[in-house]
Amino acid sequence: MFECTSNLPTDSVNKNVAHDWHTATGPLTIPMTNDYLFRALLQRNTRILKGLVCSLLHLSPQEVTSAVINNPIVLGEAIGEKTFFLDVSVTLNNHILVNLEMQVVNEFNRPERSLSYLCRTFDNLNSGERYTAVRPAIQIGFLDFTLFPEYPEFYSTYQFLNIKNHTVYSDKIRLCVLNLIFLSTLNF
Repeated sequence: MFECTSNLPTDSVNKNVAHDWHTATGPLTIPMTNDYLFRALLQRNTRILKGLVCSLLHLSPQEVTSAVINNPIVLGEAIGEKTFFLDVSVTLNNHILVNLEMQVVNEFNRPERSLSYLCRTFDNLNSGERYTAVRPAIQIGFLDFTLFPEYPEFYSTYQFLNIKNHTVYSDKIRLCVLNLIFLSTLNF
């Protein structure tokens, strides 16, 4: 599926793929910004999923008791298939709903798109439930472009708040943006 070369002898590559993957070398022909690869990595390794969510939401690992992908895909299906939603929907600690989305092409609709996803996730009450029982919803976008070029940031968080006194309207809804392209502008 992911083409890379190995420094193992040719006749032993197929026999040892699962065993010697860590010795593989060469280019990865599918970038980590590929929706399928991103999703497959998070789905196959709960530790990576938890670590990523903890890092982005500023949580300690002890604060995350569970991170469950609500919409798993069948791994190994064609990478080009578009028969499933590519966003990763996660329930954190059996309570917080998190939507992770990789977006590599700037379609110039990101604010509206992310708000639509966030509102769908936030609308999580069943008929008859009290509004105070609504579960928190967080939409995290991994963007391979700068959302607001006049205000470039590596990571930003947005919430609804009073524009005069900055009082947060609700802490149960928020948008986060990780600017992947920002890394290439840093001088290490």
